[in-house]
Amino acid sequence: MDVFARIIAIALAFGTTVLVHEAGHFVAARLSGMAVYEFSIGFGRPLLFWFRRGETQYSFRLWPFFSFTRVAGMEPGDDHPEGFHKKSRLAQMFVLATGCVMNFLLAVAIFVFMGAVLGRPVEVSNTVDRVFRGSPAEQVGLAPGDELIGINGRTDLSHGELVKAIQQHPEQPIVLEIERAGERLSINITPEKVMGWTEDGERSVPQGRIGVGFRARMERLGIWESVVGGFKLTVAAIYELAGGIFKSIRHGKGPELVGPVGVLQLMYKEAEVDWRYFFFIFAMVTVSIGFINLLPIPPLDGSRLVIVALEAIRRKPFDKRKEIIVHLIGFVLLLGLFVLLTFQDITRILVGGDLGP
Repeated sequence: MDVFARIIAIALAFGTTVLVHEAGHFVAARLSGMAVYEFSIGFGRPLLFWFRRGETQYSFRLWPFFSFTRVAGMEPGDDHPEGFHKKSRLAQMFVLATGCVMNFLLAVAIFVFMGAVLGRPVEVSNTVDRVFRGSPAEQVGLAPGDELIGINGRTDLSHGELVKAIQQHPEQPIVLEIERAGERLSINITPEKVMGWTEDGERSVPQGRIGVGFRARMERLGIWESVVGGFKLTVAAIYELAGGIFKSIRHGKGPELVGPVGVLQLMYKEAEVDWRYFFFIFAMVTVSIGFINLLPIPPLDGSRLVIVALEAIRRKPFDKRKEIIVHLIGFVLLLGLFVLLTFQDITRILVGGDLGP
């Protein structure tokens, strides 16, 4: 992939993620009998083309990689007879949740594609497949094709044993025994320290990392096995995200966040290496967007779901103008976080940091 192709692939990935999310809201609203004013691919003006069917305007706007759905009855003063607030609480929750569910289903589809078309790793070797930029491995000259055959005099290690041995030496010098083009070499290297979790997931501990990816034998799966695997991987990703937040709260430490620039850099880097890595990050991004939107933070879908649930319990709606103010405050705070993370990402890039794994 050349530079232009990688940029287009990233734009399409983000555009597809948002489009699928908004399409979920749109389809759920129509299935629930709600009126929809507009379903748009893109935002901004002018409209490139549009057509109207019934009350709904379908638009393709100037900036095509974002989408939105305008459901009737969701704004103060909008008293449409088939609007959002005229329907049952269950229907409202269905519309709000379906966008996130569609993100999860998109991730399943990506994993199915990876399993059935690109294949999955079934046997990971100790041969280096890629070296991450700025890593200890790059600094000492490790290169793709090098085979790691030992560490500190210990040889004949399995892949898992080798990785574990490296993890046990954060910021401690070790000697890697490698084989390069039939020649055996000893290389001194100091793994960088990263924070990881113990096997039982109970506490965070420092671990060593040298910054390489290992070569694996790929095997294509059957359709049924790919579908099952796609659902399992998506559920595992959701569980990992939820577990990370829970552990961060329990240990009183905020989660390590990467902003939009960091995600773009990571996707671009993976696209340079291999389609499989790119599609994996694509799937994780769409899972993350679906999961984050379910969090009870204004103005995300999760906060609206909480409001609808509370309205069902108290049997009367909240003041919609006050609700709009809460969502506006939440939007401003999220925008501030967005700007902060973007600044953090750019700073890391400028100082030569690597936002990848």
